[in-house]
Amino acid sequence: MKFILSLSCLFWLLISCEKVIDVDLNEANPKPVFESYIENDSTCYVKAAWTSSYYNNSSSPAIEGATMTVSDQLGNIDNLTHIGQGIYRGTSLLGVIGNTYSLRIDLDGTIYEASSTMPPLTNIDSITIIPTNSFFGGNGQGQETPKFWAFVNYTDSVDYQNYYAIRTSYFDSLSNDYVTDYRIADDDLSDGISTRSFTTFNRFETGDTVDIEFASIDATTHLYFKTLEDAISGAGFQSAAPANPTNNFSNAALGYFGAWSKVNEQYIIP
Repeated sequence: MKFILSLSCLFWLLISCEKVIDVDLNEANPKPVFESYIENDSTCYVKAAWTSSYYNNSSSPAIEGATMTVSDQLGNIDNLTHIGQGIYRGTSLLGVIGNTYSLRIDLDGTIYEASSTMPPLTNIDSITIIPTNSFFGGNGQGQETPKFWAFVNYTDSVDYQNYYAIRTSYFDSLSNDYVTDYRIADDDLSDGISTRSFTTFNRFETGDTVDIEFASIDATTHLYFKTLEDAISGAGFQSAAPANPTNNFSNAALGYFGAWSKVNEQYIIP
């Protein structure tokens, strides 16, 4: 089976090694896929779909008849409303840093549940632009059209296990369309210090506009995206076959539910 998530189009597809993998393509027993999250100062969002056949090139069928609620540890409950095409949205309960949120989905009598705690916010300190050829001893000059990489700078909080997701959106002139890339990071080697992370391996030109979302995510959400990365890339030469990403949903549902705090910044390449 296959499933389609907007967050699954990770840039690692472009840099993974080529490898022949024998995969059992189960044509039966579709499973629900829930791409779901709640952000600071925003209501809960769920995109629900069924897995589809590997040989079916159409989008995964939307789930439109589910009943969904999200609640916090204080007893506040919000009923999600289906707004079309498998998209459900909360109406009243806003994400608050430090709160734990539980998502409950009733789909034809089967209950799927997941929970997540929203971690503290880490702000973006600055955006750094570096000429691409400076990595090889140049200064970025002399190119017909100078190219640049964009980095996000932030200060990790001390004595707290942090996990991050960096979402970078920009207009790609080659594809003539808007593109979004994703990266994940942790503070295993950078606890409590100033840190610089790649936003994307795409190279920018002067005048390009880059939209960056920098999110603090919990350990379970980080593990989901890490195992998703491994599944897409085949985990190098250590994995015999891809597997479903580890997630926090009960009853073998696919996808994830994450509570995260984030900041947004738009930057124009000088």
